[in-house]
Amino acid sequence: ELARFVYDITGQEPTLSDIPAEVVKYGANILKFEGNPIMTPDLVDLWSEDYLPDMTSEEYAAQKTKDKVFTMKDLDVESTPIEKVAFRYLYRFRKGGHFILAQGYH
Repeated sequence: ELARFVYDITGQEPTLSDIPAEVVKYGANILKFEGNPIMTPDLVDLWSEDYLPDMTSEEYAAQKTKDKVFTMKDLDVESTPIEKVAFRYLYRFRKGGHFILAQGYH
């Protein structure tokens, strides 16, 4: 979903395809023998699952201090929706960059 959002803003049309984890693991088994592997079977397992706990905001607030999952609120961080700031950073990756949006540069 995030990739599609970024591609929409940047005007790119990449080819996206879903590859089964078992196929990716096969390639990872070969790549794991490199000196500095870019992918290992363990990383494929990690990338294949969501590792954020499914909890409501009330369950987060009711956590005991030991083994607490910190939230942005606990760290005094206020979130900003990506829709508000994404264009400010991503427009430069469009074909033609920011020049395609500005008048007088062509």
